[in-house]
Amino acid sequence: MFVKYKLPVLVVHGGAGSWRISDQDKAKNVIKEALERGYEEFKKGSALEAVVEAIYTMEESGVFDAGKGSVKNAAGYIEMDAGIMIGNTLQAAGVMGLREGSAIKKALEILRQGRHVLMIGNNDFSKNFISSSNSIFGDTVGAVGLDLQGNLVAGTSTGGIKDKLPGRVGDSPIPGAGYYATPNVAVSSTGIGEIILRILPAKEVDILVSMGFNIEDALRSVVNKITKLFGKDNIGMIGLDKYGNAAAYYNTKGMARGVISGDGEIKVYVFEGEI
Repeated sequence: MFVKYKLPVLVVHGGAGSWRISDQDKAKNVIKEALERGYEEFKKGSALEAVVEAIYTMEESGVFDAGKGSVKNAAGYIEMDAGIMIGNTLQAAGVMGLREGSAIKKALEILRQGRHVLMIGNNDFSKNFISSSNSIFGDTVGAVGLDLQGNLVAGTSTGGIKDKLPGRVGDSPIPGAGYYATPNVAVSSTGIGEIILRILPAKEVDILVSMGFNIEDALRSVVNKITKLFGKDNIGMIGLDKYGNAAAYYNTKGMARGVISGDGEIKVYVFEGEI
């Protein structure tokens, strides 16, 4: 079921997939830290800063397939993708094929420049820069936030899939696919990019919420649609609406995720839970 939270609200995920029981503690600790650090940004700024800081914390942890935990492509180096979107203004920005640094912060830089939506990462970086590639599960990280001013923000960051061809781009930097935000809803997706790119599930959730579906039913409907078309084990999503209602849904064994809200309570799950 979806849960209505007191504002401000921050929801994060660390990827959907075949999580092992032994991986839970490490993942939960990072999710908790990301929630705490992101939530601190609500005190200084908006949902934009909260979402970016939460994702950056997960990038820096090396636990997930993003940032320092990014997997290598077939040529032996990393190519990271990320995207960010502000719902109230529909401003969006994404970066693709970044070889070093923070993909989510590069996306934020592009957003603030306001000139372009998508940029290709600098391909002149040395191939000697290779991440630790020690993620405990190869998948994306993301966050959605709602601040006291009613601003909804969604962001997603990934190192892609292991041994991908150089130049491959997944769903994470693409608005409507890996992330999407409007005045009504903010969504972050995780899973197999080649499938997500063809369905644009984050945008579909926005459409359903605009039609009157609650956030949980919208997420479930879109995930079930993808399951019917492509089978299981390929997608997970988190969503947050303008009222503070939050939910998560996935067709994989588990999805690391968590939420923090105005009442100060933190909830973190890998398998079953109410967010």
